[in-house]
Amino acid sequence: ILLLVACASPSEKKDDIKVIGVLQWVTHPALDATLTGLQDELSRQGIDSSKIEWLIKNADGQAANADLIAKQFVSDGVDLIYAIATPAAQAAVNATLNTDIPVVFNAVTDAVVAGLVESNELPGGNVTGVSDAAPLALQLQLIKDFLPNAQKIGMLYNLGEVNGKIQVEQVQALSSEFGLEVVSIGVTNNDEISSAMTQLVSEVDAIYNITDNLIVTATSIIVDKANSAKIPVFAAENGGMSLGLLAVDGLSYEKLGIQAASIVSDILFNQKNPSEITVSGAKDTTLEINVKVAELLGISIPETLKERATLIE
Repeated sequence: ILLLVACASPSEKKDDIKVIGVLQWVTHPALDATLTGLQDELSRQGIDSSKIEWLIKNADGQAANADLIAKQFVSDGVDLIYAIATPAAQAAVNATLNTDIPVVFNAVTDAVVAGLVESNELPGGNVTGVSDAAPLALQLQLIKDFLPNAQKIGMLYNLGEVNGKIQVEQVQALSSEFGLEVVSIGVTNNDEISSAMTQLVSEVDAIYNITDNLIVTATSIIVDKANSAKIPVFAAENGGMSLGLLAVDGLSYEKLGIQAASIVSDILFNQKNPSEITVSGAKDTTLEINVKVAELLGISIPETLKERATLIE
């Protein structure tokens, strides 16, 4: 478990110092960026860094670790828990029941289905945050723009996390509108991904890499398998562009962290009640296209996409 501590311990902190316990589910660029965005934006807002003490811990993708960390934060009496990813948020919410410690989550696809809030508009309880629900219609349209004749898209998801299951179901519900069929395979750990990809690339025209924590951490395996079979990989967030994704019209997790900063600030310094702060979602997307991958796969980049895309050489 990674532990980084700044300033004094909670028991020694001064009354004017706010302690934020950060519970991150696993390490990968997207989730890391939600913390960087939060910290940088709080600084830009003029909040003195000496007024915040950060307790930063990583559960390494283990539910038992997340539960232990969340309970320790409660025992330490932190002023707020910033929980990154759905399992981390669930652990934080469970640990803070019957306490007045607020939880602000990020990188959660559907907070209602995950049991974190009563509704996005009025969360209730002491919990609110930022959703990373991907604009799925944009993703499917991007695939069709590149591959007008595509009929099947492949999706991997983690059987043990609600986040991935939700996204697969949502894509399945939309896919017929784009003339697409979804071929999905559920996996339980990283060791199963290579064989699952071998099966997928034999059946589909493209892979859509969802914002499922297990799947995102395995992006390099997925891309290597797919690109070797001349199958392009699309995604909803840009953290894996350097690994060989073809294109992303998706989320910036740094921007999601920036959005969370206003919520954290309002709760800690403006005495706002989390139960009345609406769960917010991504406000814009950015199109990025990997030119070298397009050349490798023999895929032409549509001129209409070039006009608004950032082209990565």
